[in-house]
Amino acid sequence: MKIVGKRKERGITFHADGNLLREGALFNTEMQKMQSTFRFPRGVFRYKSHEEADRHMMECVVNSMVAVRKARHG
Repeated sequence: MKIVGKRKERGITFHADGNLLREGALFNTEMQKMQSTFRFPRGVFRYKSHEEADRHMMECVVNSMVAVRKARHG
């Protein structure tokens, strides 16, 4: 099995821990913020190549980042 990344898997515990609950809540909050700032047009897209699809996705990501920057810093 190949391991990619540095995320630590949480073990199963028999006692409740407030720190893990807090981490989960913060993660959920950040994910909800991300959904409102990411701008990807709706619809069905057909691309001639994977490169064209990747280019479109990167343009959407960059546009989202610019929009967030403008909203936060004017």
